[in-house]
Amino acid sequence: MKANPVQFMEADDQKTGYEDSKVIIIPAGLENTTSYMQGTKKGPAAIIEASTQVELYDEELKFEPIQMGIFTLEELPLEGKSQEDSLDLIQSAFKKVYDDGKFAVTLGGEHSVTIPLIRDLKERYPDLVVLSFDAHGDLRITYHGELSHACVMRRISDMEVPVYVVGVRSISPEEVQYVAGNPKTGILYDYERSEKAFDVQELLKWGKHVYVTVDLDAFDPAEMPAVGTPEPGGLRWREFFSIFKQVAEQTEVVGLDIMELCPMPGQERADFYAAKLIYKMLGFLRRAGQL
Repeated sequence: MKANPVQFMEADDQKTGYEDSKVIIIPAGLENTTSYMQGTKKGPAAIIEASTQVELYDEELKFEPIQMGIFTLEELPLEGKSQEDSLDLIQSAFKKVYDDGKFAVTLGGEHSVTIPLIRDLKERYPDLVVLSFDAHGDLRITYHGELSHACVMRRISDMEVPVYVVGVRSISPEEVQYVAGNPKTGILYDYERSEKAFDVQELLKWGKHVYVTVDLDAFDPAEMPAVGTPEPGGLRWREFFSIFKQVAEQTEVVGLDIMELCPMPGQERADFYAAKLIYKMLGFLRRAGQL
């Protein structure tokens, strides 16, 4: 597996090769179906570049998560490929990483990147559950095609994989009706969060193995402005980690991805935010004994 010229959390005294790393970063800058602001194909490179400025030591965790070994693959060659061919290529790279016994963090790119990842994992974990952080339901039957970013959770649900979405503040009547009639989908709306706390049992009732996918528009745009489809309101940093810590401590997290960063001039803080988010998530998984 070829190395990216810039490594996530690059540090000369902490470098490990592919074979010796527990975590593999897969950059998948797919951008075929974005429907508002363009640029998410540049998200992976921006996150990786920003990560080189993140402090290796985590003051809350009291250790350096990089010590587990993190290796970054070269960017997948998706430019000019059809949506179907792109997703197949992503799945092939992801499968190789998991066949080698590694833990993958996939960087998008549009949210449809998650579809092939779940195609692979559902064969490995019969009780797989997907936890999605997103401002949108992404449960449409079709939206400019069946493999678009607005249909990703519907395609996963079609695989008979349970889906739970946190932070929704934009959804269609069609999607609301679908959730009401499907016992293996659930939503914690943004407006509910002041009265209804996240409960990890909402995941465990379906299965122990959890895949975490984060569309960065789940966050308040005051904190995360550089996304393709921003929505008012949303999660804050500490709110997110209060949820993620429960998930890390009480489930078995089998993979994660960060999607939909849309780098913007003058908003490099968003790139840094995404990079530190990933690093801290890995740190909590390490503390929980999962990595």
